[in-house]
Amino acid sequence: MPIDPISQNIVHLFNNEPVTTATSNVAGTDGNFANILSDAFTTAREKDAADKGSMVQLLMGEGDDLSRLLIDAQKAELSLQLALQIRNKVIDAYNEVMRMSV
Repeated sequence: MPIDPISQNIVHLFNNEPVTTATSNVAGTDGNFANILSDAFTTAREKDAADKGSMVQLLMGEGDDLSRLLIDAQKAELSLQLALQIRNKVIDAYNEVMRMSV
């Protein structure tokens, strides 16, 4: 039974695309865990920049779409929370490996 890599599913969450099952190997270039973590933090940074841009536009009087500002803020918060949870799981896994006796 093949196991689908989580990397492609995380990227689809950030891009608002439908999740598809992957047929590639987890150890491939797309499924590399370092890339997953890097993509999560990159997306969090991009969403934060979009949120700040929306806020500046609203404060400067260039835009009047308050709902867009709130949506951008929620996207930024959710992407940051996801990236932090991934980081926390990595740290927990590392600590668990370090507690193993050899």
